[in-house]
Amino acid sequence: MLVSFTQTYGSGRDELFHIYFRDKRLIELKNLCDLNIYSFHNCEQSTIDKFKELSNGSVKNLVILEYNDMSYTETIRRSKEYLKEVGCTHLFFSQDDTFIAIENKDIDWKELVDYVKTHESGFMLNLYNRIDVLMLDGEVWKGEVDKQNTFNVYKSTTKDFYESDKTPWPMDDSPYMCTIDLIDEIYDDEYFKHENIWDAEKYLKFKYSEREIDRYVTDKKMLQNYNLYGITTYMDIVFRKILIQNGLL
Repeated sequence: MLVSFTQTYGSGRDELFHIYFRDKRLIELKNLCDLNIYSFHNCEQSTIDKFKELSNGSVKNLVILEYNDMSYTETIRRSKEYLKEVGCTHLFFSQDDTFIAIENKDIDWKELVDYVKTHESGFMLNLYNRIDVLMLDGEVWKGEVDKQNTFNVYKSTTKDFYESDKTPWPMDDSPYMCTIDLIDEIYDDEYFKHENIWDAEKYLKFKYSEREIDRYVTDKKMLQNYNLYGITTYMDIVFRKILIQNGLL
């Protein structure tokens, strides 16, 4: 069972809901999942009601989770338990500000989902980074490549990310698909000791600077985190221009 999971934080982020439900390509991908979880962390009821209103049945098999008066990592712990309870075998993780990237228009989502489901354990495919983030300009990838019809998969690891000069994060919150066993590897007991999202991410960065797991990438950026809210909004204007180009704003 492939389950998608997205969580939003607090209130005042209704703009993201409008973009989400305009994003037909993202909805197409979500609707290939067997279950679609949308989680709300410390959100006002009006925020949740707005999401339900805009949804209007466009996302199939939608499950809404609500978490109040608890830390961010506690919501992840409980969501992880829920995923196991419903029989999740493969996870599609994305943030509430994750939408399509311009380059993904020719990607066959069913081909992507079928490819992911061929892996039974130890598998992660990053849906944001392209292979060029792991190589110097003009360099040729020397590792294994799985060639598909509408995309190619490069068998990279967190070590490749750590050693890259183009990204400082061997692991981050960019969108990915993985086999369910990796959520225990990523979200371990030490992770849950960090209550807020920033310290939790820093822990993952530190952990995967020393530990290596598979973290495959493709030749195309499939999805993009658009940081319109929070503390990392320094590219807000650029992201809004991209969203306008994509017809989402």
